[in-house]
Amino acid sequence: MIAEDWIISKNMEERNVMIRRAQSARLIIICAYCLDAVGCFFLIILPRFGISIRLTSNITDPGRLMPLQTHYIYDITKRLQYEVTFISQSIYIFLAVISYTGIDNFLGLLVFHISGQLDILKNRLTRLDKYINSHDILKNCIVRHIRLFRTIAVIEDTYNIILLSLFIYFAILFAFYGFRIINLFDEENNLSLTRLMFCISTIFNLFGQMCLYCALGEFLMAQYNNVYYAAYNNKWYAMNKKTVQNLLFLQIRGNKPVYLTAGKMFPMTLTTFCGLIKTSLGYISVLHTMKRY
Repeated sequence: MIAEDWIISKNMEERNVMIRRAQSARLIIICAYCLDAVGCFFLIILPRFGISIRLTSNITDPGRLMPLQTHYIYDITKRLQYEVTFISQSIYIFLAVISYTGIDNFLGLLVFHISGQLDILKNRLTRLDKYINSHDILKNCIVRHIRLFRTIAVIEDTYNIILLSLFIYFAILFAFYGFRIINLFDEENNLSLTRLMFCISTIFNLFGQMCLYCALGEFLMAQYNNVYYAAYNNKWYAMNKKTVQNLLFLQIRGNKPVYLTAGKMFPMTLTTFCGLIKTSLGYISVLHTMKRY
């Protein structure tokens, strides 16, 4: 779909719209990988120099720090085994980060591409009364509108379970990491700056990614609604009756909201994100209160 949209001939204005959306997607991808690089720095680089970010010690630790805590079935105190194990764990972390972030970035790329197509569709509908062949232009707009709607439906069916899992995952981790940061300050003299920075960077990473999901859903919904308003705001009263009747079908379809959901239950909007943050903060407060007693 994306390749076809770029190949189809278009004027300079429409091409610039697509380029701007693609640049926005690329910027978000760069920022996401920068955040992941910070996480890899804490997990891989610091343990290599003997700096621990672990909150609790592991009885299986061989004395030399590893990126991941696990049980070893062989002796890793020897140099060769230690180096091989350390490198293999680093590779696992890198692959996990690439896989996890790649799926999110692909979603962002799809949403921004679709938003660019919706922008083009909106501009055409806004100037529909100025075209000589307005009926043919409207026919093309309806075909593109149906195509984009079906594409959004496919994305929704593909990502709704993933988004639900991430929804629950974020709520739990945000509450636990927030609770842990409060505990770090309660430890007073035992406060570890490295652990504090790691927890803050992890929360910032989780916060940014979850906010991105909801912002993408909100952005997609707003762009889709703009098409509906564009169909209404043009000078439809100056067009012929047949064109106006066809335009009415597009308005009826555009009146139905379109958004991404988490498990077909929660719409991915900024309102949902704020509610999720509020719930997580409530759990942090409960955990902190229970600790006192």
